[in-house]
Amino acid sequence: MTILSAIVLGGLFGFALYQSGASNPKKLLAALRLEDLSLMKTILFGIGFASILLSLSSLVGLFDLSHLSIKTTHLGVVAGGLIFGIGFGAAGTCPGTCVAASGSDGIKKAITAVIGGLLGAFVFSLSYGWFQSLGLFDVMNLGKLTLFNISDKFPSVINLGFGGLLIMGAFLAAIAYIMPARLGKTTQVKQSSYKDPLQQKT
Repeated sequence: MTILSAIVLGGLFGFALYQSGASNPKKLLAALRLEDLSLMKTILFGIGFASILLSLSSLVGLFDLSHLSIKTTHLGVVAGGLIFGIGFGAAGTCPGTCVAASGSDGIKKAITAVIGGLLGAFVFSLSYGWFQSLGLFDVMNLGKLTLFNISDKFPSVINLGFGGLLIMGAFLAAIAYIMPARLGKTTQVKQSSYKDPLQQKT
């Protein structure tokens, strides 16, 4: 049942990515260049809306804190995120969106990104023991840390509980609502005439 739920939810998530244009490399590159802000509006509103629902469900007693899972704050994730961002900007796709794009016209780039992600994960798994022996992971491990004080078990950056999460969620949702989808007429011309640099080489 768990595997079936994962397949159904994953399929719905991929469908949402495809419908929102998040699987389109050109649209992703336009978003990273701040030319097309529609994806950013969707992401900001999704984060804000989820934060609002989570905080309200906690305030009315519907959310069980025992189900709360906090990931470890690790500087290696920050370094990996920077490398990931460079690859994301160069290819116009990421491990999540490339799977959704595999059923579209950009299947070649999508499959290449999937293979690259699997290869990178394989190389990291082989080198994990060596990095662990150097003690780098222990140095970069900052422990479990939350932005807001939503649980007494974990330290927080801001000494506000779910009320702070509610304020932040409303703020992000408001920004997403008032943010323009595109930045002026010149942006639309650039987007329509834009060609993928990776496709030009092939």
